[in-house]
Amino acid sequence: MYQESRNPMRNLGISRVHNSSTTLLQNGEIVYHLENERLSNRKYDAFPFQCLTDLDTLNLDNICIAGVGKLTPADCFIDDDPYSLYVKTKENKYDTEVHDLSLSHHKLHAAHAFYNSGFDEAICIVKDGMGSDVPLVGDMFQSGTYGRELSTTFWATYPADFTVVDRHVAVPFESNHKFGVTHISNNLGEGMAFQKTSMAFGFHELDAGKVMGLASYGEELPISIYDNGLIDNQLFYIGKNLHDTGLNFLLGDFNSKADFAFTLQKQTQEHVAQYILNQIEQTGCKNVCLSGGFFLNCVANYYYLSVLPSDVNLYIEPVSSDAGTSIGAAKLIHHELTGDKTKRPLNSLYLGPVQDNFTRLYMESTRPTTPFEVADMIADGKIIAIYQGRSEAGPRALGNRSILFDPRNGAAKEIVNRVKRREEFRPFAATVMKEYANDYFDMRGLDESPYMMYAVNVTSDDIPGVTHVDYTCRVQTVTANQNYHYYQLIKCFHEKTGVPILFNTSFNLAGECIVETPVDAIETMKRSKIDAIYFAELGCLVSNNNNTTTTITT
Repeated sequence: MYQESRNPMRNLGISRVHNSSTTLLQNGEIVYHLENERLSNRKYDAFPFQCLTDLDTLNLDNICIAGVGKLTPADCFIDDDPYSLYVKTKENKYDTEVHDLSLSHHKLHAAHAFYNSGFDEAICIVKDGMGSDVPLVGDMFQSGTYGRELSTTFWATYPADFTVVDRHVAVPFESNHKFGVTHISNNLGEGMAFQKTSMAFGFHELDAGKVMGLASYGEELPISIYDNGLIDNQLFYIGKNLHDTGLNFLLGDFNSKADFAFTLQKQTQEHVAQYILNQIEQTGCKNVCLSGGFFLNCVANYYYLSVLPSDVNLYIEPVSSDAGTSIGAAKLIHHELTGDKTKRPLNSLYLGPVQDNFTRLYMESTRPTTPFEVADMIADGKIIAIYQGRSEAGPRALGNRSILFDPRNGAAKEIVNRVKRREEFRPFAATVMKEYANDYFDMRGLDESPYMMYAVNVTSDDIPGVTHVDYTCRVQTVTANQNYHYYQLIKCFHEKTGVPILFNTSFNLAGECIVETPVDAIETMKRSKIDAIYFAELGCLVSNNNNTTTTITT
């Protein structure tokens, strides 16, 4: 039990699944969060060792480990867990407690969203590929039989009460039963449906965003993705993939894939919207939190805004991937042990490490600059990366690790996709000064969209460069308080062009992770056709000159 003399409480959350991450929590506040892939440059990295190396792990009260399966001594975890062992060798002042939360995967997703939402109470709906093992009991199950979480709804209240009100569990055999609040079947949920489709299309299983982007080019097929409220087992069945179903004709040319992607997108978002409405009706709760990888689908998120009643308060967690479970683990243990009922709504995703390994950037082609000059360069057709401050948590670039371009250029998508070496059908995002958002986009009542969680309808013809084929755009709103230097740059572009928007995509190349350090940024620029990097806080510009040697000094 936590002792009040240990103040403030320091918790280390560790996610040991894909999108592995570490989170340092101090007295309930996030002081650090980083996915390991940002340091290892291995997409979806499942081993957060690099994240721990430079992290101050002294004087920790708790290590909170998230996963999807129970850790055992045979796995060399817990007492000999390499993560906790690493921390314990740091000569901690206090005895550090290790909490194995691996069988609470969906609960950690829910906790992360609930504590970030600012709600007093809420229903938390979690949908992802697969969560933790769930022990199954009853006459029809042999001892030691486990299913896997696909979807769970919790009723959440402070300080740390998460009661399951509905659950969908998958098992690898023929079954379709309901035990209390738990549905048991061999059908797969929405998250896994997108994963299997992504793999069938030749993408990585976690590249569901590509399926979402492809869907914009398709039309609905005369097939049903659902049967009796579950994913149709003719399409998505444990132990099968699309190639096993006799539906190979859907996987042929671009148009066939696009049509299937469209059908999957449309029918799943409609079904999930109805599920959300059902949970609201059954619980009577109008505060709704959505989390888990499926809810990174910004097209579906925008659709929910059109069907949910106006009195529903919706919060969608921006770090909905498994990376967020390290935050959920650290926060859950904090509230459990302290009884803390303080609400801490999310106010920033700039949670990466402070890049203090340099005081000045030296380079032959480096020179002082101003946001006015950089805005001029973008208006003249230059591709400019911006690098500043702490990196963004989650998969979206929000102006600290971004590539910028002119949104008025109708060829922007083709130009930047070639620079990033990614598929031509992939859409891009836009960042708009918050006060002008409704002049260019149908925000469906949103006051703001600071974390780029919605693909909204475009209502202006002035920004073809960020308008997708279906006339939508994934939009980020920004204020000077949220990101001063980025806002000033967009303001300068607005003064020059009359358009208060910049084309925004993540600062990385195809198949690579978003850059983390200044060295990462410069090396990535040199391997690309990016014209320059704007180091906003330093007020300097680094031009792309492959013959120049870069040195960073302290």
